Amino acid sequence: MASRSRRAPVSSDKRFRKISSGGDHGTPERWQHSGRALELTDSAGVLAARATEEHILDVLAMKRLLSQLQVEAGLRLKADYHAAAIAAHVTGSYSGAARARDFFYAAPERTDAQEAAYRRWKKAVCELGQPYSHAVIATVCHDEAPLPRDLPALQDGLEKLVAWYKMGGK
Repeated sequence: MASRSRRAPVSSDKRFRKISSGGDHGTPERWQHSGRALELTDSAGVLAARATEEHILDVLAMKRLLSQLQVEAGLRLKADYHAAAIAAHVTGSYSGAARARDFFYAAPERTDAQEAAYRRWKKAVCELGQPYSHAVIATVCHDEAPLPRDLPALQDGLEKLVAWYKMGGK
């Protein structure tokens, strides 16, 4: 029998406990770095396990450092980043130094959908400007935890994205 201090929270409804204990929650590795919450689905009596921390923005929102609108704006920027198939080395550093060009190197061409996503991403980053783009790209696109000194720039940059995407609020 488990001690009281280590007992998992349970519902008082016996049917709920029976359903949630026998459900398929995926592999243990899936929940290794994240918590989970059980949510009801459209099917009667079926629960789905949902990760509570899928992105660093979710963690910052749970700590009440970001609002839900800021998280949604950041995830929208990340969706364009992934849809454009931008490599991390492209956005990782903005060096002004020119590099030698290889005559035989052929860069892969983007599809029309990737090009449209890249243009949306680029316009959003241009809207952020120099003071905010580094913190937002590092946190949102590269999934890096922001340093405490970069947190105000991240918050302000995400507020600018909320306004840019016309998501409400201001």
